[in-house]
Amino acid sequence: MSIGNKTHENPHETLFRERTQNSREFNKHAASITPLGVESNVRSFAPYPFYVERANGSYVYDIDGNEYLDLLLALGPIILGHGHPEIRAAVKEQVDTADVTATPQPISIVFMEKVAEMTPSIETVRLANSGTEATMHAIRVARSYTGKNIIAKPEGGYAGAHDYALQSVFASEEALGPANHPNTVSYGTGIPDAVSDTVVAFPFNDEEATEEILREQADDLAAVLLEPVMFSCGCLMPQQGYHEFLRELTDELGVVLIWDEVMTGFRLGPGSAQGRFGVIPDMTTFAKVAGGGYQMAGFGGRREIMDEIIPPESDEERTWDSSVFHGGTYNGHPVSAAAGLKALEILESGNVYTHIERLGDRLFTGLQEVADDVGVAANVQHIGSMGQIYMTDHDIRYYRDTWHSNETQFADWWLEAAGRGVVFGTPSQGERFFTTDSHTDEEIDHALEVAEEALRAVDHPYED
Repeated sequence: MSIGNKTHENPHETLFRERTQNSREFNKHAASITPLGVESNVRSFAPYPFYVERANGSYVYDIDGNEYLDLLLALGPIILGHGHPEIRAAVKEQVDTADVTATPQPISIVFMEKVAEMTPSIETVRLANSGTEATMHAIRVARSYTGKNIIAKPEGGYAGAHDYALQSVFASEEALGPANHPNTVSYGTGIPDAVSDTVVAFPFNDEEATEEILREQADDLAAVLLEPVMFSCGCLMPQQGYHEFLRELTDELGVVLIWDEVMTGFRLGPGSAQGRFGVIPDMTTFAKVAGGGYQMAGFGGRREIMDEIIPPESDEERTWDSSVFHGGTYNGHPVSAAAGLKALEILESGNVYTHIERLGDRLFTGLQEVADDVGVAANVQHIGSMGQIYMTDHDIRYYRDTWHSNETQFADWWLEAAGRGVVFGTPSQGERFFTTDSHTDEEIDHALEVAEEALRAVDHPYED
């Protein structure tokens, strides 16, 4: 994640700076109100972020009046295009019906029924407000169900912004230690060492090392939490057989397998990644696409696991430590539920996936071809409508392979493209970008033209 402003000007920022004078001045004002002048660290980058005033279809428009072809798509939630008319209508109807009441509303139950109907692993489900909340609660339920404390997650994997998930997301090679037996390292300050002691990292795609680590921890291992495709470091695809191996191993060890489908949920098909890969986890977390552009998240799984949330019926058995607590004033917010329900109905009944995946193939295959033509070392990885371009010709099989990417060159390429009106995700090599249903062939072709211009501009990357 790239945060903060450089102290001197990078020549690849020139076009961006020329177009965004109002954003530059607004960033100075915003920084006096909130750290870095943004609502989330991920939204800050050098030299400064542009501030969006409105969005519609395939485009966002900044406070300088610039139009950008949007491939960031709110980091994933926008799968039908900004301001989809059916979702807007559903939201307006719900706004006129009821806002939040902290009493159950039918719209939220109907939404959960749709989630369970579409997601192979989910028998019962609860709602939350963000992917961070979803993984936090899923971990707690898994610990209660197993009576164990340790959580295993892949090195390089992001699973939310709570303390148990911010482990071994990113660190130096020295801190992370051996590739086949990585250390657990907190990402950022303010996280107690005691939390790190309850999380163990393993190398995604390395079956031998994964098995060794999980067996070592088996006596106190509650759950394995991972993204089915590691989009937390760009786009790291699972190797053939890895998920089947992990499913069998966790079954044998009595460990809850949690798939973090916050990014892939309802993006890789109506059955999410688990429907696409044919591997069924014990629990699943979801967010982003599920909300139709509004705040929505949740977690669910096998009924016997989710029943950990239910207090015992008798007064004698119902104590302060007899069940898992799950709560939240805004859980199942009716407006978000209405938006999410409409989005899932559209995704389930239409040809959205055919369209966005065809365009995804066109975009990401085209990016590789363009990079090869220009002569820039690049390795484009994608699945369906989402992917990333790594600025390296190194194979991308394990998390540490992504370290070969030239992050400076990638950030410069992003700035050159943004200066020409196309937003390829964020300037961070560890993010990714997407196609959406409102995109057209002509827009993808334009994106590829801009990508080529930007690649030619960074063929000899600037060194600060």
